Amino acid sequence: MSFTNVRTKARGRFSEALTYLNYIASLEPNNTMDLTSIEVKIMRGLFQVHLYAALEKTVNELIENTLSYISSNNIKSLHYANTFRSISHINKLKALRDCKYENFLSKSAEVFSEMESESTLTISETIFSSNLQNVWTKTILEVINVFGIKNFTIDPITRTIIDELVERRNAVAHGRESASVVGERFRTDVLRGRHASIVQFSNQLIDVFELYYNKKLFLKPYAKKHYSLT
Repeated sequence: MSFTNVRTKARGRFSEALTYLNYIASLEPNNTMDLTSIEVKIMRGLFQVHLYAALEKTVNELIENTLSYISSNNIKSLHYANTFRSISHINKLKALRDCKYENFLSKSAEVFSEMESESTLTISETIFSSNLQNVWTKTILEVINVFGIKNFTIDPITRTIIDELVERRNAVAHGRESASVVGERFRTDVLRGRHASIVQFSNQLIDVFELYYNKKLFLKPYAKKHYSLT
C-alpha cells in the first residue's frame, strides 16, 4: 500500500503554512532593533497555531490511514502479532476493564479465546483520536509503542520544538496568552527553522509507518505469506 496520499496532503498543509510565514517575513523589519508592529506579532503567533494544526492533522491522518489499511485486509484474529493485540483486541480489552469483578474471569477467557480464533476483527480507524487531540511527543511515542514499532526515538531538539509548539498553540486556543504575546518571542527566521524540523519529523513518521505496513509487522511471521496487502 502506498502512503503517497498521506504524504501529498501533509505536504500541502506544510506548504500553506510556509506561504503564510513568507508573507509575514515580508512585513517584518530587517533590522532586529526596529520596532515590530503588533500585526506582525499577531501573525507570527497565529503561524504557530497554523503549523501545529498541520502537524496534528498529519499525525492523526497517518494513524487513521494505517489502521484503515490493516483492517481492509480482513485478517484473522490468530494471525495478528502479539505486539499488535492491544489494538486488534481493544474492544474486548475495554470490556474487560469495565466489567464487574464477578465477571472478570469470564471476560478474561473471552479475550484469550478470541486471540486464537479465525474470526476477522473490525478495527476502528479513530481509536486514537482522543489521545491525539494534543500531539505531545510523549503521546506520539505511546501510540507508536502500542503498534509494536521498536527503536523509534525523537531527538531532544525536535522533542522540545514539538512540545513547545503544542504548548503555544494551546496557550492561544484556550486564551492563556494572546497571539501577539506568543508571536513576539521569535522572528520568522527562527520559525522557519522550526517549520523545517516539524516537516522533517512528519516525513520520518510517515516513513516509519509505511515500512511497518509494507513489511506486515502487525502479523505473526508465519502468517505474512497468507496476505497480499491491498
